[in-house]
Amino acid sequence: MKTNGRIQLFPVLRLAVFLVLGIIAGNALYGVVSVHTWFVVLFCSTVFAAFLGKYGVAQTVMLFVSFVFLGGCLTAHKLDLVNIDFPDDEIEYEGVLVSSPSVSGKIVRCDIVVTDMGRPFKVKASIFRDERACGLKAGDGIRVLSLLEKPRNFVESDFDYRTYLLHHGFAATTFIYIDDWHAERVDLSSLSVFERTKIAALAFRNKLLDHFKRMGLDGQDYAVLAAMALGERVSMSKELTDDYSVSGALHVLSLSGMHLSIIYTMLLLLFLRRRRAVLAQVLIVCAIWSYVFVVGMPVSAVRSAIMLSIYSFVSLLNRDHVSLNALAVSAVVILVDNPLCIYDVGFQMSFVSVFFILVFYRPFYRLLPLMVRSVPIVNWIWQMSVVSLSAQLGVAPLVAFYFGRFSCYFLLSSNPQPPS
Repeated sequence: MKTNGRIQLFPVLRLAVFLVLGIIAGNALYGVVSVHTWFVVLFCSTVFAAFLGKYGVAQTVMLFVSFVFLGGCLTAHKLDLVNIDFPDDEIEYEGVLVSSPSVSGKIVRCDIVVTDMGRPFKVKASIFRDERACGLKAGDGIRVLSLLEKPRNFVESDFDYRTYLLHHGFAATTFIYIDDWHAERVDLSSLSVFERTKIAALAFRNKLLDHFKRMGLDGQDYAVLAAMALGERVSMSKELTDDYSVSGALHVLSLSGMHLSIIYTMLLLLFLRRRRAVLAQVLIVCAIWSYVFVVGMPVSAVRSAIMLSIYSFVSLLNRDHVSLNALAVSAVVILVDNPLCIYDVGFQMSFVSVFFILVFYRPFYRLLPLMVRSVPIVNWIWQMSVVSLSAQLGVAPLVAFYFGRFSCYFLLSSNPQPPS
């Protein structure tokens, strides 16, 4: 079928754009437009679009409008979940750690999901440091007596910490004193199967990290391996993190498409017999998603897993790999599950970098004459350089905006693979 424009080759990309616009509108209008209002207009626009079957252009426009309303509805609902009123006094509650605790001075910081106060919600907790607190791990249950406070900004700080916490799903912050908590087995029945699976996967990651330590790894050697293999960056020192950031190689420590592509390729080499192609692809995709759960489901890894799943499916059908559509599908899936991910720096950098690679890789690659590219070693170096340049072109403004720096060494430190 012929299209009347190149953009029509990527229909999901257009839907993703309008969904993002709706999310931004829903966040900006929160407190003015309720989730019920968003739902009513979404329902009306969807029904109206269904009755416009004879008018293709009008139906398409209404479909885009519906996705805007969908984004607003999902965002308002998500913000309602984290805007909770708490009593002014200390309360007792149970929770489970959903992040690896990090030690900072006399404080141990961690994320806790409260499980026994009706609807589960996340709390950014600071625990007064002692031997027990330093021994906590992700997946441990805890009973606490503390004051739960709504997120708020720090005094004399330009950083909007309150909005940052709300966008990352935290309903409260708390400080826990030494004598006001103890470890306890917690009932997780109030959590969804998905959340319980994530917690079990994090507990399994703890066992793998303990195995690294038993192998004799310690210090920053252990920290680098834990970050590269399992996405655990709590042990990374600030100095080492800054070194990787300045060199432009911080992506090596952030689980993303490069890591999952290597795993996918290695698993694919184990299943070379075409007679069992379907079974092989199913097993590979299951292995990829199991790994994503174990490493804590960072947005960049989830995006890559979705794209690899689509790649596996279309490869079985012998269809072209429409990468921009795959990228858009992964964005829609992630944003429908949690629209506030759009404000996560990792989400923005992951999707922008891949988008720029997909759009600019081939034009940049063809700038080098074919006669020069025909030399294998030159072609290999040029491919890596073009991918790095394309990705950096997309993320450089974000890095400069969020971190106030720009790496001049990314071509030397990056080693990505060209897109399929």
